[in-house]
Amino acid sequence: MEVEFHTGLAEPLDHAARLLRKAVRLGERVCVATPQFEALSRRLWAEPEREFFAHARPGASRAAWQRSPVWLLPAFELPLDAADWPAVWVNIGSDAAPEGARCSRLLELVAAGPDEAKAGRERWRAYAARGWRPEKRYDASQSARPSHGDAAG
Repeated sequence: MEVEFHTGLAEPLDHAARLLRKAVRLGERVCVATPQFEALSRRLWAEPEREFFAHARPGASRAAWQRSPVWLLPAFELPLDAADWPAVWVNIGSDAAPEGARCSRLLELVAAGPDEAKAGRERWRAYAARGWRPEKRYDASQSARPSHGDAAG
């Protein structure tokens, strides 16, 4: 599994919105796990009309989950059968993705700050222990702006 870390982010939800916008344009389906899923949902609704994209969140019907390109969850819970899950997962401040994760790509968005960095390092070690080979793809402290060459950066 491909695990990418984007670290030192001043505004992880804004970074996520940019990544999601790009992914949806490319026809990707993405699951985002974050305790701030409601704030991210509000952020997505605030997109200009031509930039808005549908997203499902807790309480949505099975049909809404299945047709939505973006899923927002407080953690990596399973609202549907594993076969229905998007191939790309994004984690913003939630626990590590489950060991039996069925995704091809996982992005860890780590906020700036010592507590967030420590939690990010713990998730890195957990993924490495599983043999998932995490890599740092983007470090906001080293760059003025992220490069979004593909759906995930």
